[in-house]
Amino acid sequence: MELRELLPREHIIVPLRAATLHEALNALVAGLARLGVIRDPDALERTLADPGVRDVVAISDHVALAHFRTDAVDSLQLSIGIAPESLDARAAAIEIRPRIVVLILTPPEAANLYLRTLSAMARLLRQEGVVERLLQAEDATQVAELPELQRARIQPRLTVRDVMSHRVDAVGPDTPIRDAVDLMVRHRLRAIPVVGEKREVLGIVTEWDIMRALLPQIPRADGDVHEAGEDGQKQLEIRDIMSRSVLCISEDLGVDEVANTMVNKNVEQFPVVSEGRLTGFLTRGDIIRKLFGR
Repeated sequence: MELRELLPREHIIVPLRAATLHEALNALVAGLARLGVIRDPDALERTLADPGVRDVVAISDHVALAHFRTDAVDSLQLSIGIAPESLDARAAAIEIRPRIVVLILTPPEAANLYLRTLSAMARLLRQEGVVERLLQAEDATQVAELPELQRARIQPRLTVRDVMSHRVDAVGPDTPIRDAVDLMVRHRLRAIPVVGEKREVLGIVTEWDIMRALLPQIPRADGDVHEAGEDGQKQLEIRDIMSRSVLCISEDLGVDEVANTMVNKNVEQFPVVSEGRLTGFLTRGDIIRKLFGR
């Protein structure tokens, strides 16, 4: 499927008259509602106004991509708007002031197409020069006829790249255990990849590895801590406790293959690599949340 099939000229608003990201999203929703593709625009606008909603990501300094799975539509809907001035996006908890706003709406049961479209749109916007040409567009026709958009395709299958976490917290082998604990607690992580200077994966450290290493420092029933263990643990680094036998997967691997491996081999997470370098991280939770979450 070609991406332009989901983004006809009628789904593009240039210029997008708004001062905030919330106003911009409402304008895109109103445009789709006028086309008759949204069943309940009011309910959708209430969803967008919910301060707990966090389904908005920054693609670059100028692009905010909002994606929602909702019963307000019967089929996937894609829309884009380009504002003349930067938008206030603080309410969405992103640190940029975007001018380009992309909105993806899809019914909850269409998770596969939803994620493949989200990935295709993100790839398009990350291509060199695309954002700059979009910012220079004077009307919807210029956006619709953008060569990169004309060539963009939605991949026929769901891959690891479509569901993995792209922003990965990693540590080096010489990182003190206490620093790794702080990172895991701060970002609610259950495992962290261990990488070398060139982002090559050297191993992985999990909650279980941390617990085993710090066990001597856990107070006993009498309130004491084993002194020798405490002194020794203070000197430990990640290299001393990490698992060196770690299976990495490719970005292009099918999600179905990975899910089968997770189930059959009882694996919780995989570092994702491209050309030998860490590019992402995929957990069971990622697959469940993105495929079946609402």
